[in-house]
Amino acid sequence: MATKTPKTAQNEPVEYRMPIEVSDWIKHAESRIAYLTTTNDRLKDENAALRTANKVMEARVMGNSQE
Repeated sequence: MATKTPKTAQNEPVEYRMPIEVSDWIKHAESRIAYLTTTNDRLKDENAALRTANKVMEARVMGNSQE
């Protein structure tokens, strides 16, 4: 009696395909995230500059300016 050995499954990566709408939505979401991240960084820098300018103007108004 010949015994058959079971075939072992090969470890190949399984590829899944997603609908084009989902793929486009993901691309648009990544684009929005990148845009909002750069906008956030720009606004943080602008906020820091405005705080510095505010301190300078406050010193001028209070008469503590070194100019």
